[in-house]
Amino acid sequence: MSRKVSITLVLSLVVFISGCIEELSRDDPRFRADPAEAAIAADVGFAAPEAAEVDLVEQMAAHRDAYRAALAELVKYYTTNGDATKLRWAQKEQASLVQYRYLMPAEAMQTALAATDSIEEADVLFEESNGLYWEAKRLVVIADEDKLRMALRGFNKLITNYPTSDKIDDAAYRAGQIYDHFGDYQIAAVYYQRAFQWDDNTPYPARFKAAYVLDRHLHMRKEALALYRLAIARESLNEGNTEFARKRIGEMTMDETRLPK
Repeated sequence: MSRKVSITLVLSLVVFISGCIEELSRDDPRFRADPAEAAIAADVGFAAPEAAEVDLVEQMAAHRDAYRAALAELVKYYTTNGDATKLRWAQKEQASLVQYRYLMPAEAMQTALAATDSIEEADVLFEESNGLYWEAKRLVVIADEDKLRMALRGFNKLITNYPTSDKIDDAAYRAGQIYDHFGDYQIAAVYYQRAFQWDDNTPYPARFKAAYVLDRHLHMRKEALALYRLAIARESLNEGNTEFARKRIGEMTMDETRLPK
């Protein structure tokens, strides 16, 4: 038998064996999505704010609004009564108020929203914001972060003002990408999850992106594992993501005892 024929046979055998291993790996039970995990991902999410946080932020916002209103009345009073010194104090206090937004729209919105309605205003807002997003990403290495922030405001406005629009999953996914870019990983994970929670058939690889953020940035490996499995089951058209998910599942389940309880 010639050397050339021998090499051909060996290569054919390697390809055959590799194919069998690949076929077996695809049936590996480690890659199967668990229905209970899928339900948690769809109904709650793995990085969503706790109810206690939502309640506290809402209480704080109510008190803050009352405080600002009272301060405005104080400014009005001192203006009317001509007390220049106290007016200056009140105006200085009014100008120095810092207002942080502790919960982003998709964090505070219900997971049970459904992206069902075709709303022209929402469609226009999405196209404008999406246009800004792609303009900002035109330079591969350096993004225009001012335009990203403008796009983010548009996506959040869409989610807040048109919560039944069929564009809320699109807006959530794009906003998630922007928060991801800025390193706001916990918020990004929530937005990625909202995309598939609000539209179970969303065309975006939202489950994979949520899994990646939970895995690589938040170190929530058990939660990431569940979402990697769901990504394989529901987002298999993206072969690169699927192969990465299989690899990570294999690595994370090599020794189950290493996963945090």
